[in-house]
Amino acid sequence: MTTDAAPPVPAEVQQWIGRTRYPETADFPVERGYLWTSCASVENGNPLYWDDEVAARITGGPVAPPSTLSLWFRPHHWQPGQTAQKLPLQVHFDLKDRLGLPEAIMSDSEVTFHEPVRPGDVISTTQVLRSLSDPKTTKLGTGRFWVIDVPYRNQRGDLVGVETFTGFGYRRAAPPAPASPESGTATTDAPEPGTPQSDAPTPRWTAGHVVLGDVAVGDALPTLAYDVTATTVVLGALATRDWRPMHHDRDFAIERNGARDIFLNTPNQQAWFERFVTDWTGPLGRPGRLGFRMRDSVYPGDTMTLTGTVTATETDATGCGWATVAIEVRAGDPPRLCTTATLRIALPTSVDDNPWRRTGDRWVP
Repeated sequence: MTTDAAPPVPAEVQQWIGRTRYPETADFPVERGYLWTSCASVENGNPLYWDDEVAARITGGPVAPPSTLSLWFRPHHWQPGQTAQKLPLQVHFDLKDRLGLPEAIMSDSEVTFHEPVRPGDVISTTQVLRSLSDPKTTKLGTGRFWVIDVPYRNQRGDLVGVETFTGFGYRRAAPPAPASPESGTATTDAPEPGTPQSDAPTPRWTAGHVVLGDVAVGDALPTLAYDVTATTVVLGALATRDWRPMHHDRDFAIERNGARDIFLNTPNQQAWFERFVTDWTGPLGRPGRLGFRMRDSVYPGDTMTLTGTVTATETDATGCGWATVAIEVRAGDPPRLCTTATLRIALPTSVDDNPWRRTGDRWVP
């Protein structure tokens, strides 16, 4: 390991670990137009977000899709008096700068959803560097992994969610070569997306009206296949207020990132996962915790296929019912594995139960 590839960690950076930094309040309240744009970007027709009567009955009024938690903190691309473009997740960029690591990716993300976010809420947040690894060498290059926690609270101080990001900052071993249309992790030993498994239980549920007692481990969710276009990618970036050029500028994505085209961004993938699972559960399904790892990119021209399998069911000590769903995203021809995810979602335990009405100690995601 050379000092050029992995210089020592400055004392200043060591002191960041465990320290709360960058307290911030969103520039504007949670706004319904963005909520509808987010749903439109993934064609999420959940009536909870479109029909005020449904929202009043289930959640006591309109709520934001849980997957929109972070969009309120992506800064405007420009505003009066701004001399330099503000960056989201500033600790991530501080680490790149102070560690001398010019490249960085987000490899893993986990988000836990607490109290619902509602239109008009004003969200505040901080950033905490949780850990910093020793030097590591991967296929991308040599650098360090870091983990950053981002808690979110509303104007009343209620915890509405916590995101945890795993980043990898590195120096490339060699300049990137543009990806070919065939590049990616092929999964030739895996069944085609949506292929029925002979030992899978026969579902007793009806998609859109799922009750916990009708769900069994091994149940396969209805497959979601979607033909991705450049508009899909750009709309997803717009909906999540992500102005990074690799999600709208093809030349930048190819020449700077070594990708073959622009590609879906991280928070928009969260919205796809939410849509996929709540298409199955219906509006009473309440996401509790989502974790995912990105292995490859989804590009315009790909057919993106989401498949899911129930891996666990339980009723917790508060009486809340839960199903855990393992999700895989494949894209391209032949299909390559792009993302793996796990979503823990609360389900009604009876026709009279409503997980969205749980608050405080009765909601343990």
